[in-house]
Formats: sequence, C-alpha cells, structure tokens
Amino acid sequence: MNGLIQDVRYALRQLRKSPGFTAVAVVTLALGIAANTAIFSVIDAVLVRALPFGAPDRLVWLNGKFTMTDEAGVSPPDFRDYRATNRTFDGLAAMGYAPGPANLSGDKPEQVLTTIASANFFDCLGVRPLLGRDFLPSDEQMNLPQVAILGYGLWKRNFGGDRNIVGRTIRMDGQSLTVVGVLPSDLPLLSEAQLWLPTPMLNPGMNIRLGHSLKAIGRLKPGVSLQQSQTDLDAIALQLAHQYPDTNKDWWMRQRPLRDVLVGPVRPALLLMWGAVGLLLLIACVNVANLLLARSISRQKEFALRAALGASRGRMIRQALTESVMLSLAGGAMGVLGATWAVHALHAFGPLSVPRLNESGINPAVLGFTVGISLLTGVVFGLVPALQISGGKFSQGLKESGRTSAPTSHKRLSSALVIGEIAMSLTLLVSAGLLLKSFWRLIHVAPGFQTDHAVTARLSLNPPAYGRYGDPQQRARFWRQFEDQVKALPGVEAVGATSELPLSGQHSDDPFHIPGRSYGPSEFDDAQFRQVTPGYLAAMRIPLISGRWLDERDNADSPGVIVVNQAFVKRFFAGEDLLGKRLRLMGDPQAVREIVGVVGNITHIALSEPDWPEMYVPYAQFAPPSMNVVVRAAANPMNLSAALHDRVSAVDKDVTLSAVTSMDDVLGASVSQPRFSSQLLGVFAALALLLAAIGLYGLMAYSVTQRRNEIGIRMALGATREDILKLVLRHGSVLALAGMGIGLGASMIATRVLSSMLFAVSPTDLLTFVEVALLSAAVALAACYVPARRATKVDPMVALRYE
Repeated sequence: MNGLIQDVRYALRQLRKSPGFTAVAVVTLALGIAANTAIFSVIDAVLVRALPFGAPDRLVWLNGKFTMTDEAGVSPPDFRDYRATNRTFDGLAAMGYAPGPANLSGDKPEQVLTTIASANFFDCLGVRPLLGRDFLPSDEQMNLPQVAILGYGLWKRNFGGDRNIVGRTIRMDGQSLTVVGVLPSDLPLLSEAQLWLPTPMLNPGMNIRLGHSLKAIGRLKPGVSLQQSQTDLDAIALQLAHQYPDTNKDWWMRQRPLRDVLVGPVRPALLLMWGAVGLLLLIACVNVANLLLARSISRQKEFALRAALGASRGRMIRQALTESVMLSLAGGAMGVLGATWAVHALHAFGPLSVPRLNESGINPAVLGFTVGISLLTGVVFGLVPALQISGGKFSQGLKESGRTSAPTSHKRLSSALVIGEIAMSLTLLVSAGLLLKSFWRLIHVAPGFQTDHAVTARLSLNPPAYGRYGDPQQRARFWRQFEDQVKALPGVEAVGATSELPLSGQHSDDPFHIPGRSYGPSEFDDAQFRQVTPGYLAAMRIPLISGRWLDERDNADSPGVIVVNQAFVKRFFAGEDLLGKRLRLMGDPQAVREIVGVVGNITHIALSEPDWPEMYVPYAQFAPPSMNVVVRAAANPMNLSAALHDRVSAVDKDVTLSAVTSMDDVLGASVSQPRFSSQLLGVFAALALLLAAIGLYGLMAYSVTQRRNEIGIRMALGATREDILKLVLRHGSVLALAGMGIGLGASMIATRVLSSMLFAVSPTDLLTFVEVALLSAAVALAACYVPARRATKVDPMVALRYE
C-alpha cells in the first residue's frame, strides 16, 4: 500500500511537470468516456433496467396471428375465452386504445387521452394502485364505463394530488364517472393514457369476434416456459376454430416477452451507438498511447537509472500504469461532466419513440460503469507503452550524453497504432455515411400529400350513446358548423378532417368482401380505412386520379359510397374498370358501398413503408366521435392556433382542441428515430475522424522532430524543399492508405449489421465508400502537410552542428 501511495504521488508530480501533455491526454480521454457514459446511461434505462412491473420476466405480449399478419389484435369475445380456459397463466388482461381524446369537464375543459382495460389489468402487470383499487369483474358488466382510474400526472395536475379523490365523481364527455383508483405513476411504455376506463363488455361492439381491437398481456405461472404456454394457447385456438369457423378459422395467438415488444425495436440502434462510442474511446486510447510512447523517449535515462538502482521490470510497469490510470481517472471525472450535459441534450432532442429515454441519467450504476471503463482505459492505453519503456536496453540509456532517439520498435508500434485508428475512424465514417444517405432518401420520399402551410389538431366529441353527440347526425352537424366557422377565418384556403392522420401513428383497417367473389369461412380482404370530410382532399392536396371525391351529397340519407387509392386498385381490381364496383364492409351501417373515385397513394404509416390499399368513406355516413382537423392556410398555419380554439368554443364551449401542430412537425416526428440515429452516429464519426487526424498529425510532427538531423543532412547534400515535402508526405500517405485499406475491408463486414436500418441504400453502397475514402484521404493529407511544411524549414547548418 505504501508503494502504491508512493507511485500515485510520483505520477501526480510527473503529470504536473507536463501540463500540456496532461491537458491534451485528459481532454482526449474525456471525449471518449463522456460519449460512452451518456450512451450507457440510455442503454441502462432502456435495455438493462427491469420494466417497472412486478416480476416482469413472466409477462408476455399476445397478438392475433392469421394469414395476413401476426401483429393483429384480439377480439373481446376471444379474449374472454382465452382468459377463462387457459391453464398456464396466472392472469390474462387486455387493453384497448380509445378512438381519440375525451373531454374532461371542469373549471377549464381539457382533452385527455383514455384507454380501456380489463378487470385486474394492473394486478396482472404487477402494478399496485397508489390509491384505491384495480378494476373488478363487476366493472366490466356494463354497456358504458361507470368508473375510472386516474393516471398519476392527471391526478397531480388537475386534482392537486388530493388523496381523498377515490369515490369522487368526475364528468367526462357529459357522463359521470366514479374515481376508484390512482396509479403510482403513468405507464408510457404501454399507453400515454391519462385516464383508464374498464372494458364495457356488454357494449354491442365488444361482442364482435372479427373486431380485433384489444391488446392482450399475460402473466405466466411460475416455472411455465414460453413453449408450454404456446401449446396451451394453440389448443384453445383450435377449439375456437371448431366452435366459430366463420370467424376463427386459421386464427392463432402469438406470444412474445413483453420486454421484446416494448424495447426490442430500438435495441439495434442503441447497440449500434454503443459500438460507435466504443470505437471512439478506443481511438482516444490509441492517441494517448502514442503520446505516452513519444513521452517515453525523453524518460529513457530516468528508467535506465531506476533499473541500475535495482528496480524490477514489474515495478517500473506498475509506475507507468499508475500514471496512465491517473490520466484516465481525470478523463473520467471530466467525462462525467460532459456526459451530464449530453444526457440533458438527449432528453431534449431524442425521439419520443425511444421508450424510457427520459429515465436515463447519471445514477450509481452509470457512475460505476464510468469508473470501471476509466480504469480499463488506463490499463489499455498504458500497458503497451509501459511494456515498451520497461523493456529497453538501459545500458544504452545511461551511455547517452546528448540527444535521445526512438528505438525502431517504438516507431513501428506508433505507426501501427495510427494505422489502426485511421481504420476504425473510416469504419465509423462509412456507417455514418450510409445512415445519413438513407435518411436523406427517406425525407425526400414524396408522401403523396403536401405538409407545408397546413396545421392539424385532434377534436373529440362525446362518444355514441352519451351526451348530445350520441347521434351521428348531431356529430355531423357539429362538424359542418365548425368547418364553416374555420373557413371564415382570414387566410384559410381549405378545411378538412380525417379519422386517422397520416404519419401520426394512427391507423385502422377494415375487412370487406367484394360481391361476386367467393370467400371461405373466416376469409376476407382487408385494407386501411378512413372516415373523412369533403374538404380533406383539398386540405391535404391529395390528387384525384379518376371519378369524383366525396362531397356534401354523400350524407346519411344518400346511398353508401367509397373512394379508394391506386394501391387498392392494383391489388384488388388490377386491369378492371373500377368505378361503379361495390364493396361490402363488415360492421358498416351502409353495408354495401359503391366505388365512386380513385385518389393517389399516400405514405400513411411511415415514409419507409410501401403503399397500402386504402378506403375513404364520408364522415356524414359513418361518423366517428374523434377526428383530426386539417387546415390549409396561405401564411404560417400555426398563427391560427388560438383562432381554432375560439371557433370550437363558439360552436360548443364544452369541447376543446388538443395536439395542435403543423403537418411539417408531424412529418418530422415520423422520421425522428432515423434522424436521431444518423445524426448521433455522424457526430461520433466526425469526432473519430478528428482524433485520427490529430493522431496522424502528432506522429508526423514527432517523426519530423526525430529526423531533423537526417533532413538537415539531406538538404546539405542538395535535397530541395519539394524533395523534403514529398519525403514526409510519402511517409504519412503510406500510413493513411494502409489504415484506409484495412478500414474499407472492415467496413464491408461491419455495415451489414446496418442493413435493417437502411432505406433505399445498400450496406455496400460503392459511392458512399468512395466518398468516405476521399474525405479520409483529404483529412490525412491535411494532417501530414503541416509537419511536412515544417520539415522544409529545417536549417541544414543547425542540424549539422548537432551532428
């Protein structure tokens, strides 16, 4: 212990003697450690930390599976059958997303997001309400919800955290609800809901076996494997297919660990970022190792004297490692400060699609990781120089009376390290270049509609069967009055509404039959389904291809009509005259609808998705309670925000708008995750290139210093400045080309991991490889040029005098 304390004191004195070297090394390491700490804090929150539920490893997510998809929901009748007859689950629960926000009455009306949940839903999750109770089976036995559970945020914000809230009555959409519980925290992993309602199992909509509207969650019994529970689910599916062949034939239940469903989609991107910052830290280590190697030349006599006085090689290695560890710990301390800032930046600019991102931070686990990686870093970059400096021929060091020179092994090692960091930086650059090109092509996909000068908002009327908007005709009348009010605003060019807004995450499909075609039991066609108002086409600038668009003639008293898109035509009526054909939609009050028009395709789900078949029906004939308003204006549409709120209140003071945003922002949010990945990797790659350039510059500058005498002799013997310039540049170019060759080969392998994250770009895109190679070559040439210019200014007489 005394020896260790002695080593630490000596290391601090040595580092204090060389403030320039110490500052450069610490800052270089701090960059790499800060990036690693910040990314690890996100990985810890998203991938490592257990889900905030009781025994989360026993929770599974259940999906309906049939010939068209394995991501379908579960119908309420099927869910009840699975819940009653399974043998491998401690509990099965389900939730369903509400069609839109609900109007919560009070001193200031507010729209809140709601979600329906089955009995014992929170008990199945392992979440105990902070106040009150979970939903009971008796809460399900109703046509409309009568009770509610408040989310933690809503309870704090709207009710002041009143602990006597349980038993009180609140008004939502004109209906009275009794508060029976408060959650201990919101559950953003499952739903952004602020208010939870029980599933009204007696509602007619809850008894349709083809209405796959629920998302099911199961808690496995202790000791039950996924294979055993899947066998149990398959047996129930076969029994239901036998009982209900018209609806359940070829329908199965698929299960996956809940963690894989909630955080699995972002795992590849986060692991990619972690690999990138790992390479960045390794490049920083290489730079500092080269600095230590260069510094070791001036310390040859010191270590020769230590050896002469009896110091063993192990003792000298320990001393050298102590200095490197002190450097890395200082870099780690500075890195924590940088990581704190970086985490705040990730919270502010990170995509909402990354679950639990806001839970990341500098906690004890992250600090432990930082300390560990700092110690490991100190050993990694300090061990090779320590072995080199302690393994020299000390007799020569004692004999040297004037200058010192680097052994050939030092020079070769330094060159190898620089080649390695150039290769690593090029690999990062190629990966970043591919992601950036992929993102560039993604954002230049034509969505099929125009987002500029358009603002959107969510507006929800009282659901059917309660309040003054229980009748669809009353809802249609409200919309006509509201649109008339908005059209009268200055600068408004068009007003429309849709049940599902493109690129917002909202989507709905509907099964249908084409009269005249044969279908077997449980067989149907399927397409995306939208309810729209007449002004929607003009507000979104979607092109009309043939026929006509929906208009005021298409009301509740007129024949049922429908408009489809080009993808629908291509899939179901290729080569046929479509107009006048009929569709029979399941659950549609109009039953059979005539196709009256065809519109252009739009990228509704995501810009990277193919064109899906879509159907549009008139709002007046199929009026849902919640719609997305779209207003097109001549100037900045966000200036209309306050006016839109006023126009809604003018029609009904108890109704309000929510989620007012521009369509440009909706489009931007839809690509937030690929933007985040490409930009973050681009930043790391740029830092890696900068560190590699600094490393190459440092090596060349040191090489010029070591070869001053040789250069002086060459110039004295007649070498021109151009000859010296070429000599130094040739040396640097050889190192750069070697590193680039290795890096390009490694990139061919590494970038295949990116294939699932790329859009319209090959992981071996030749142009990207060439562009990155040219950029790396230009930076390497610049890094070599300054030392080369300095070499041309060596005074031959001064150099010869030293000789």
